[in-house]
Amino acid sequence: MKKKAPKKRNNALKFKGQKIMLGITGGIAIYKSASLLRELTFEHGADVQVIMTDSALKFMSPLIFETFSGKPVWTSMFSDKEMVGVRHVEISKWADAVLISPATANIIGKAANGIADDLLSTVISGAGTKTIFAAAMETGMYENPIMQQNIKRLKDAGFGFIDPESGPLASGESGVGRLAESRVIVHSLLTHLKSGRLRGKKILVSAGPTREWIDPVRFISNPSTGRMGFSLAEAASAEGADVIVISGPTEVASPVGAELIKVSTAEEMKNAIVEKFAESDALVMSAAVGDYTYPEAGSEKLKKNGSDLRLNLKRTDDILKAISGDKGDKVIVGFSVETENIIENSKLKLHEKSMDFIVVNNPKENGAAFGHDTNKVSIIDRKGSVEELELMSKGELSTLIIDKVSKLLSGS
Repeated sequence: MKKKAPKKRNNALKFKGQKIMLGITGGIAIYKSASLLRELTFEHGADVQVIMTDSALKFMSPLIFETFSGKPVWTSMFSDKEMVGVRHVEISKWADAVLISPATANIIGKAANGIADDLLSTVISGAGTKTIFAAAMETGMYENPIMQQNIKRLKDAGFGFIDPESGPLASGESGVGRLAESRVIVHSLLTHLKSGRLRGKKILVSAGPTREWIDPVRFISNPSTGRMGFSLAEAASAEGADVIVISGPTEVASPVGAELIKVSTAEEMKNAIVEKFAESDALVMSAAVGDYTYPEAGSEKLKKNGSDLRLNLKRTDDILKAISGDKGDKVIVGFSVETENIIENSKLKLHEKSMDFIVVNNPKENGAAFGHDTNKVSIIDRKGSVEELELMSKGELSTLIIDKVSKLLSGS
């Protein structure tokens, strides 16, 4: 039987309905906070209240933050305009999460030692472990033993902490201390807000295309970008899972929160998946693995000789068939690309390869399958139920798929 999924889905807005208090302190990385705020509000639907410290106001005007948040920026515990003596209590209760970005050595030290002498530090004191710090400072400050003790104290107490990255710093030196990329901060914030339903679970995800080489400069492949697989990996990681991604060649940025294993050919992908499958609780097989390989590929380029080129291709091993005998109570999710007899062909694959459900793509659909940020799929389960989904972002679809995986793993 077929059932229509609800049309109104907004999971692409990662923080829709979430209230975020963004605390901005006085560091040179403050300029990145403006684009981060815009991403949280405009792209992900968060309701954000900004607090700036006195030192932050020395670096940037609050106007840009008021523009992106749609709210006045709060800077003081007390104001002549209104009674705000308990503002810190109100904010602490209002916020689903408190994100400090950039988090300077000063604010980290205050939080670690229970100092609450301005609006932001007082809010942190009241919000407790709802707070996550995105650190940014010079290398010497970050590596200072006292700073490391403060960071350890916050982590041990359950506060979220996003370690800085290495690279060029404001001083002209290069080292650890750069504010993490916004996508890392967004992912960490999302993880902090999630329930952690997959904590303790190991999820294996395959992604991208494979390449079957004809000679050193030519190969047979497909248009898969790896976006779907990487998005699935980030969705699983956000729920607390330990995630391994086995990916073919792709130009997409590596997924946040996951271990990435790079392969090229179908055989390499099969070997990597077989090796990691034994220790996994679930496999999401979203890679577009090549069906045929050229076993006579040589080390020299094939030369044009005026005649047509004919290649004898050999069928590659079916990875899901190869591991289906070891399924046990593991969850297996497959992906299928079909252009005709879509549902019938996909149901056959589902049962032949012991999948729990299969995600069916039709590349003829506008905005679907390869090369898009969106997808339009049908999901078929082992009972034969078909769920036809509307066109949605791959991020939204990933959340939906990982939700199904989580329910299967929990038996609900």
